[in-house]
Amino acid sequence: MEQQPAAGSRTPLFLLGSILLLVVVAFVVVLTRGPATPADPGSPEGVVQSYVTALLAGDKESAAGLLSSEATSECHANAFLDAGLDDGNLRVGLVATTISGTNATVKVTISETMGNGPFGLGQSNYQDSFTLLKSGDTWLISAAPWPLLACSESAVNHP
Repeated sequence: MEQQPAAGSRTPLFLLGSILLLVVVAFVVVLTRGPATPADPGSPEGVVQSYVTALLAGDKESAAGLLSSEATSECHANAFLDAGLDDGNLRVGLVATTISGTNATVKVTISETMGNGPFGLGQSNYQDSFTLLKSGDTWLISAAPWPLLACSESAVNHP
């Protein structure tokens, strides 16, 4: 007479199968989700997103168009045009936005990777903020964190 395997011996196989199924589903969800939704270009977050995108793409003229008149009047054009970012090693993420009347502060996380190759010098992560002023219906950047300054440090005041 053959003995039936005990019901308890199937439990590990069931658990392993369930875990494997969850891993596959999570993997599919991560691979099929769409790109991040861009912020409204008229919002403080959207202005910061457009500014950072322009700077990292090397479009410094578009970035300069998002600065307040106070910031641009103090800019040294040559310092702005010569400013360079290593966009392959810099990432910016939105943390929070605070709006108070015609002023806004957009807090961001800046991640920089130093060095190339498998044994690079490491990564630096820190939070800083952009300060914006509302001019009519438009938000303009009056101060930006380093290394995202559009001008020399003396031209755009750090918040």
